[in-house]
Amino acid sequence: MRIKVYGKAHLEGVAKKSGNPYNFNQVHYLGKTRGVEGQAALTLALDSFDYPIDRIEVGREYDVEFDNRGYVVAFAPAK
Repeated sequence: MRIKVYGKAHLEGVAKKSGNPYNFNQVHYLGKTRGVEGQAALTLALDSFDYPIDRIEVGREYDVEFDNRGYVVAFAPAK
């Protein structure tokens, strides 16, 4: 699936309820969603080690692949 990145954020901290640490990059893009006319604002959570925030460019297109559970298994600049 090809997406265009419209925004990005690095999120890191400790969950209030569980106390577990988290560290990931969030990518914002537009896509189709059931019940939405036109485009919906969507987000992807990416591992910050595999996909460093400084290598994600706002305004650039990326190819994304998901596994059968909806988790990102590939995220690379479109060619």
